[in-house]
This record gives sequence, C-alpha cells and structure tokens, in this order.
Amino acid sequence: MKSTKSQIQANLRSILENTLEEARRDYLLAKESRDSDTKSSAGDKFETGREMMQREMDKLSALVDNTLNSIAKLDRLADLPASVIISEGSLVETDQETYFISIGYGKLDTIYAISIESPLGVELKGKRVGDRIEMRGRNITVKSIL
Repeated sequence: MKSTKSQIQANLRSILENTLEEARRDYLLAKESRDSDTKSSAGDKFETGREMMQREMDKLSALVDNTLNSIAKLDRLADLPASVIISEGSLVETDQETYFISIGYGKLDTIYAISIESPLGVELKGKRVGDRIEMRGRNITVKSIL
C-alpha cells in the first residue's frame, strides 16, 4: 500500500473541507441572488426565479449537512484501533484493489473509499486476511487489513 491510513483520512478530509467551503460559498451567492431580485411587473417570472434559487439553496444546504456528517464520521474513525477483522476504519488490501472502509466517496488516487453499508462493504465486513468473497462474478481475496 502506498499511503498510510492517516494520510488517506487527511486527504479525504481535505477534499471534504473544500467541498464544504464551496457549498457554503455557493449557498451565500444563491441567497444573495434570491434576496436581490426585485419584484417586477412580470410577477410569475419573479416568483419562478425566487423558487429556483430557493431549490438551489435547499440542495446546497443538504450538501453542507452531508459533508459535515462525512467529516464527523472520518474524525470518529481516526480513533479506532486496527483490527484483525474488517470493520469501519479498516484499510483493506485485496488481490484486486485497496479499500478504505469509511465513507462512500469513490476512487481516491489508487484507493477506493467505500461505506460499510455499500454492497462491497457488507461483503467485506467481518472478513479476515485470506478470506475470499465473490462480487459481481469476481473472486476477491483479502491480502491485508490495517
């Protein structure tokens, strides 16, 4: 494995913090845009524009909440001790890929950040070095757990 678990967590946290910053900035811009619209003689157009901005704000607010939850989960996982069985916080090297069992993020350089609730996470949970699983027609062998 090229990266340590703490490096992966720090990298993932940095990405999430950037996402959070962008979402908060975009939320404020959408709010300003919504609030600065002046009522025109075309009332329906005004209301439609305000509604679109409100929907965008709601979407961005949900993104902020989800990102904050992901950061909190990563922080909780940082304190978990290493285990001989795969669980949340495990860095799992298989004969195919390397997975960080944490939050569902996807590919991060050469490692996949997956949730324990994902289909693959469910299959890997509780496995030990040398155990095998079958996922979508592929046989996967656990090589190491950190």
